[in-house]
Amino acid sequence: MRRELIALLPLVGLSAVFVVNQSCATKSALEEAEKGLEQPKENIAQAKENLKSARANINEARSLLDRAKEMLAKREKPQEEVTPVVTQEAPEEKAPTVEYGTWKVGWCDTLWDISSKVYGNSLYWPSIYNLNRDKIGSDPWILVQGRVLKYKKELTEEEKNEAVKEAIEWDLKYKDRPRSPKCPPR
Repeated sequence: MRRELIALLPLVGLSAVFVVNQSCATKSALEEAEKGLEQPKENIAQAKENLKSARANINEARSLLDRAKEMLAKREKPQEEVTPVVTQEAPEEKAPTVEYGTWKVGWCDTLWDISSKVYGNSLYWPSIYNLNRDKIGSDPWILVQGRVLKYKKELTEEEKNEAVKEAIEWDLKYKDRPRSPKCPPR
């Protein structure tokens, strides 16, 4: 039996070497696998940051949409007994006839309200402001009650586009400013 055991010793030795080699190879494979997991972890962390940023952008967009809805709701309220008075100026030679109307500023009126009533779109207010800048001053949010403002009865498509562009620029420039006027007591 000793001989048989002695004969098996080289086999046992080879088996031990094989097991050691296998465990080293397994350990190396595990280390490689752990290194490979670091990149997905970084990707997940970056994805979480991107998600936070996207949520913040969505919340900001929602607040802008809510503010726009409030502005629209305020602009749709009926106007109290102020009727636009139409005046005509003499037509110029070869130029298209431009008809003007007038609007007497009522209590708590805004250019947005006036534009909505006159043109059916509150975003055309810069066209009224630009015609009356000398009467209104540098701040289109402040109108004096009783002042008579002039407006074009018909705007060309180019004038409409320019007015909308300018309205958006004003809105972005003064995005934190309240849109409703501070109305004096009646």
